[in-house]
Amino acid sequence: MAVNTPDPKPASSGRRLFIGTNVLVAVLLVVGIVAVLQAFAFSMAAHWDMTTSGVNSLGEGTQNLLKELDTNIRLTSLYFETDREEEDQQRYRQAARNLIDLYEVTNRSKVTANWINPLKDHDKLNALLTRLREKPAFKAGIDAYRARLDEYSTSLDQKMKALVKAELDRLGTLGGGIGAAPGQAVASVENLFLRWSSELEAAPEQIEALVAGDNPQYTLAGEELKSLYRQFSKALSDVAGFGTNQVARNADLPDDEAEFLRQAGTRYADVVSAIETELTKLEELEPLEIDDVMAELAPTGNPILVETDNDARVVDFSSVWPPIDPNVSGARASIKHRAFKGEEKVTAAILRVTQKEQTAVVFVRYGGTPLFAGGFAPGQPVGAYAAMKEQLEDANFVVSEWDLKTSPTQPPLEGEPTRTIFVVLKPTAPPRGPMGQQSSEPPFVDSHREALVKAMGDNPRALFITGWWPGPFGVIPSSYEYNEYLESNWGIAVDTTALLVQTTSVEPGKYNVMRRDFYSMPDTNVADHEIVRGLQGVRLILPWCAPLERVDDRPEGVEIVDLVTQPAVDGLWGIKNIKKYEDQLRERQYLTKVDEDLEGPFTLAMAATKGEGKIVVISARDFAVDDVAFAREMSLTPQGLSLHSRNPGNVGLLANSLHWLNDNVEYMNIGKPIDAAVLEVDKTAVRVVQGLTILVWPVLALVCGLVAWRVRRR
Repeated sequence: MAVNTPDPKPASSGRRLFIGTNVLVAVLLVVGIVAVLQAFAFSMAAHWDMTTSGVNSLGEGTQNLLKELDTNIRLTSLYFETDREEEDQQRYRQAARNLIDLYEVTNRSKVTANWINPLKDHDKLNALLTRLREKPAFKAGIDAYRARLDEYSTSLDQKMKALVKAELDRLGTLGGGIGAAPGQAVASVENLFLRWSSELEAAPEQIEALVAGDNPQYTLAGEELKSLYRQFSKALSDVAGFGTNQVARNADLPDDEAEFLRQAGTRYADVVSAIETELTKLEELEPLEIDDVMAELAPTGNPILVETDNDARVVDFSSVWPPIDPNVSGARASIKHRAFKGEEKVTAAILRVTQKEQTAVVFVRYGGTPLFAGGFAPGQPVGAYAAMKEQLEDANFVVSEWDLKTSPTQPPLEGEPTRTIFVVLKPTAPPRGPMGQQSSEPPFVDSHREALVKAMGDNPRALFITGWWPGPFGVIPSSYEYNEYLESNWGIAVDTTALLVQTTSVEPGKYNVMRRDFYSMPDTNVADHEIVRGLQGVRLILPWCAPLERVDDRPEGVEIVDLVTQPAVDGLWGIKNIKKYEDQLRERQYLTKVDEDLEGPFTLAMAATKGEGKIVVISARDFAVDDVAFAREMSLTPQGLSLHSRNPGNVGLLANSLHWLNDNVEYMNIGKPIDAAVLEVDKTAVRVVQGLTILVWPVLALVCGLVAWRVRRR
């Protein structure tokens, strides 16, 4: 019997097709999953900081600012690259590139990072410069200059040339030709107009050269025009005056020459009027900001450009990499002798181009020396808050000062700030005479305090910097002139009779002063509040402190919160009478606590709200002066000895207080202080990433292949 066996080939072919399709689908599925995961990871703002010092991360404030952006930001590094560059240049360039990468990865939807080598990428650079000039922040000013240049080229140039030609034609008809009779009175007038005929022919080309090309210099062109107008107008006025004088003095002048000179002023009047009108319009123009921007984009200047669609700011090299070694400064400082302030300065520039509404910060003093200026003459002290002013301006504040002693009303503010915050300092007492006699200068009185209260208004926003001060005779502490205001309006009192000092226990019950800055509180606790939350773990030094207290009869509606407290510590007292401790040290080699002195805990900073009003009181008199807030110390790093910020929390406490008073808590802790000039990467972390890249992904691909093979075997 014959049995018909089916041909296995069709079934085998179909099976292979099925298996092949299965494998292809599996591979495509894996590739798709990997692609989706990669895209998802790329879009995430998270990143891994692998630096040993943690400097390769943006601060919380900067991240908040970037995540809340409602406009596009373009960051362009223009750090140059050349075969002849110095050794440090590559490290500068890489640090700048890493920095703007961090900004981009924090918010890819709004931030774009770019890199241009201005020495080689000429097309990119020219496109950037063209884009800058078209931005609304600069274009209006440029258009104003262009209008004046157009008025010159289409109108005044022809008017001035026509006048000169007409005058030369008239001169040619006098007495058979002035050129033939150079000794006549009008010969000098002919020479003047011949010279101006030549200058007016050359002027358009000279002015056009300034505004042609890839980098038009409109401000310089405007200055050239103003000079041309002034000189030509003066020349016409001189001719008119000269003619009047000559006619009056020389009765023998021929009639035609006398008539020419006599009528000169009348003939020139219309042109002179047109020139003066145009000169006034030119003088009303402000210098162009774009010219400053272009100047800061020098090919070897190493700038970083921060742009929005409307505006732009340049972050210059010297502000990003300021020298920190007092013995090596300026261009001679290598990267080892420079701090890295990249985040601080770039974030400040982003604030400037995105936040057009500015808040004024007015430091209020009575007497004393200027707070921000000084140091111009030998021996003249530099303003105590000069560096702090620059720091606050970087945070987009408009900073000024008000001396109540010289002005009972607040000086006018720059621009139109949306809010004014007052930083109130203790009034400076008039200096006493050599024998302690009373000064003839007027002291701080109620009218000065009332002037400040009036300026602050019904809903004040103010920071009071108080603390402990010695009185005129040293051992008796000074009072605080704003205590009554704080007590009656905010329920906060400053106990200026007590100075916080920290001693060291040498035996039970016996203490000694072991630190030079025994009056500074270095180990304070900060509360869980917006102002100080970001300062946890950051070194904060509060010198010359007096305890803050809540008054029993607190005003209605006032809410008070402690910001900074000093816990109870053995040997840390609020001393009432310094002289008693001086007497102890004269009698023996140790100190014991005086019964009347206070023991902790103490409150050193408070915040209070009442309706729309807010205040902060910080009882540490010198905590924000430059010498304390920006103090530096030497420390050992992997690169050797380096200078670092000693008290970074002091800057944060002041800046955060101002942001809180301005209702901008999202801008707190912007620009964390970074002093490391070299970013050291943890080699272990690098090896982990290398392992992930080189080993894990191939192993994953292999596993996928084994799964596919296993499916095929079934």
